[in-house]
Amino acid sequence: MDFRAHRPHRHLGRSERSLVKIAQELARFLTKAQRSLTFDTLHLSNRTRETLAHILVEFAEDLHQDIGVWSSLEHYNLEFFGTKLPCILLPDAAMDAALINPDRVQFLLWTLYSQLAPDLILAPNHQDLERLALWMAEFLSARFAHLRYESGVKTFLTTPNQYGWDVKRKLVWLGQHSYLFRLHCEQYIRDHGGTADIPTLDDFVCQETTHWSGLGVIDILAATLDITDSQRRDLRSWYERHMAYFRVVSLREPFMD
Repeated sequence: MDFRAHRPHRHLGRSERSLVKIAQELARFLTKAQRSLTFDTLHLSNRTRETLAHILVEFAEDLHQDIGVWSSLEHYNLEFFGTKLPCILLPDAAMDAALINPDRVQFLLWTLYSQLAPDLILAPNHQDLERLALWMAEFLSARFAHLRYESGVKTFLTTPNQYGWDVKRKLVWLGQHSYLFRLHCEQYIRDHGGTADIPTLDDFVCQETTHWSGLGVIDILAATLDITDSQRRDLRSWYERHMAYFRVVSLREPFMD
């Protein structure tokens, strides 16, 4: 997998190249870890392990750089279910203080496996899932402990939101390329004609509910961006789309009235 394919603008900064190395190391580590599991329930193919390794590294980047995608998910979970990690942590249960901790990785893996292995029914407390989460958390914590780099994802998501298209391009990237949604988006495209055209992507990012606690892309983006409460409510209403004819009054680059 090309790590650049899912970065904003398909670009990887020089300081971000260390992430590629970590993903490659993690894919090899996953291969060894898979052999140490008690059951073959969580065994994945070489290609799928590589996909999972990339997602895990981007998840760790999110937490390490305080980008806000994962924290937005936990915010909604706490609001809806009384716990940041449903089925992993009981309400009011303490979470490990480390950013990249086994509880978070376990919830991530448990949710991802429903997309990586759709025919698998996986208990959230499966013993191999807990072991794998512990190993992955330790691996990622060690690699990111002293890592210093400029995140292109954070830079992209913190650019100004002056116009609607500024927000829309972030919405499309989050739905199609972020570690949280891209597997779901790829499946949605396959189920709806197989082409990532504008109508299909627009349907996914604006109205599709996902495995992430039933939340949609607009919900996560609304909580991630540094915008006002009024703008946040407006963004979360984008699923209420209206198809209509319109008349072009004037065209003054970059605006059309």
